[in-house]
Amino acid sequence: LLTGTDTLRQRVTLALSEILVVSINGLSSGGGWKAFQAAAYLDLLEEHAFGNLRDMLGAVSRSTAMAVYLTYRGNVKADPATGSLPDENYARELMQLFTIGLLELQADGSLRLISGQPVETYGPADVSGLARVFTGWVPDKAGDTGNTPAFQRRPLVQVAARHETGAKHFLGSTIPANTNGTESLRQALDALFAHPNVGPFWSQQLIKRLVTSNPSAAYVGRVAAVFDDEVVSPLVAFGI
Repeated sequence: LLTGTDTLRQRVTLALSEILVVSINGLSSGGGWKAFQAAAYLDLLEEHAFGNLRDMLGAVSRSTAMAVYLTYRGNVKADPATGSLPDENYARELMQLFTIGLLELQADGSLRLISGQPVETYGPADVSGLARVFTGWVPDKAGDTGNTPAFQRRPLVQVAARHETGAKHFLGSTIPANTNGTESLRQALDALFAHPNVGPFWSQQLIKRLVTSNPSAAYVGRVAAVFDDEVVSPLVAFGI
């Protein structure tokens, strides 16, 4: 970091790691090689640091580290016979921490109020509906021989028999029944990124980590406007 030529990329990677959090302490159930798994995750954030935010969330959602940390690795569809339901951990955090936040925002990051009260962005039914997307995802160990960590660097793959085939309803969107896992993930992330909170939410997060801890609404609004116009990343507003 002190002598390299990519200091800005490393700063952005650190900022992303503080938003899209994975902790090595939470990777003990990841099939071993947790240090390698954590390093591979940082490599992923570094690779996408100056890229498209939508693409990065797609990569994060298929990373072994995130799947282990937020417990959707091997997540299976609902079983009416036992009453089991898909794990909801990642679906909740994907909305709350990674895309839209808890409360609806104005374009400048201030709260949107109705009758003087803030408006929640999602409810329990949205979490349950989105959780159905994150079923059937497992590490890609095809071709591995022996005990190696190579699979920790590869994106998760789908096991169709474990994926929820019913319709998935969340945030006013519906993914039709019998949509495969890969397409369900694409549609889910597209629906999340169509939410008006994404621009101001991410603009606030990055400004606080890269510039100032208490940005003005005007500052957030300017960055969010560039984000919404470019549909890429708030970093564009910083000239990156």
